[in-house]
Amino acid sequence: MKRLFITILVLSLFTACERKIDEFVPDTNTLNFNKFVAVGGSYSAGYADGALYKTGQENCIPNIIAEQFKLAGGGKFNQPYLKGDKYANGVGVQPKTDGSLYFHTELSLQFVKDLTCAGTPLTTSSLKSIYTVDDPDQAQLYALLVTRPDSIGPYNNMGVPWIRINDLYKDALQLNNPYFTRFSASSASSIMKDALAQQPTFFMFWAGDNDALMPALAGTDQGITKVDTFQFYYNRAVDNLLASGSSPKGVLVTIPDITSIPFFTTISKQLPYNGVELVRQGQADKLNALYNSYEHPEIVWKVGLNPFVIIKEDGSLGQMDQDDIFLLTLPTDSIKCRGMGMGDTIEDKLYPIPRQFVLQLSAKDNIQDMIVKYNEIITKLAGEKSLALADLNAFMKTLESGMVFDGIKMNTTYISGGMFSTDGIHLNPLGNAVVANYIIRAINAKYECKIPQANITEYPGLWFP
Repeated sequence: MKRLFITILVLSLFTACERKIDEFVPDTNTLNFNKFVAVGGSYSAGYADGALYKTGQENCIPNIIAEQFKLAGGGKFNQPYLKGDKYANGVGVQPKTDGSLYFHTELSLQFVKDLTCAGTPLTTSSLKSIYTVDDPDQAQLYALLVTRPDSIGPYNNMGVPWIRINDLYKDALQLNNPYFTRFSASSASSIMKDALAQQPTFFMFWAGDNDALMPALAGTDQGITKVDTFQFYYNRAVDNLLASGSSPKGVLVTIPDITSIPFFTTISKQLPYNGVELVRQGQADKLNALYNSYEHPEIVWKVGLNPFVIIKEDGSLGQMDQDDIFLLTLPTDSIKCRGMGMGDTIEDKLYPIPRQFVLQLSAKDNIQDMIVKYNEIITKLAGEKSLALADLNAFMKTLESGMVFDGIKMNTTYISGGMFSTDGIHLNPLGNAVVANYIIRAINAKYECKIPQANITEYPGLWFP
């Protein structure tokens, strides 16, 4: 089956605000890019479409930047590639309720036959993001994930999916993250030990995003890293990099607000918090009687629009607030076909939306407040240490209304916006190239050098069946 990647054509009226690739002779202005090392999490590693796979790594942000550094005398950028070809053998990991891990392949866009609520196939199909392999061999995926890369370290890309700021200093055995264990120098090595041992001449430090993101993905603010903990480990890491032996320069990257990420915005744009529409009084009476029988008279139904019922973070039942947001994982078929968020249409019982599918206002506000504080720490440190600052948080906010890059209009909308991969969290290669160019511009501005930007038309967006 042929695959096409999406490009968004734009009319000539947009060319006035178009960002173009640079046209100048590369100039480092005394910067040394011979040993470029990137330290960070999922975005640095090339994690995309819910998994780590070779094409994602090849098109990751640090690798794109390294290719541009080579135009100015930069050295080799060694990556711990996962085995497998273009769109095969990706490995993602999800924790199960019993504490074990479930391994899955990458997500991809596929046309799926539409079904009635009774399961009868319709004549129409819808484009959906689903796992490439429906029921993968768990042993096979695990073996792939823990197999060491073909290339020999050390590795310039020290991006590790799903790590938090304090994980940088845990040895591989203690961290127990298979994405790091597969390429760590030894069981006693940590991410920072392996990075510092290379004595980088230039570094990119983009860490801390998972400290806020991981709780938010679970629909909670519980477990978010405290500000003082974040500051201690963030400052320690930057200080260690600067003292690593080669007097390196570097760039720090801020953390995007979660509301810039489609995972947290897509469903709520399509489905309002008060999307339960009752057209007859009898429907309202039936639901009121049901909730009264379960001793929830505070939840009142009426003719017209009603908020969905959710399980709140404290475990109680309540109706959604207009500022609560649905997560991309919300099973909308269960709402349409089973009455989730109202009352079970098959069994005579309550059917609230589980807490992991909704991020409540209080949790969202707390997470956003913490991201602001994290970014204040990053920004202040960049100034104190005279490092370049790529304010990705501000950049992603400007992208919400759309910008044109090399003739391609992009924004942060899920799928059609052209920036994000199918998981709605991580960027696709085209989005990575846009962000890589933004980081390069920050480096050029700070150090008065001339590193050419990447031609983003050379990087694919989402692949369609």
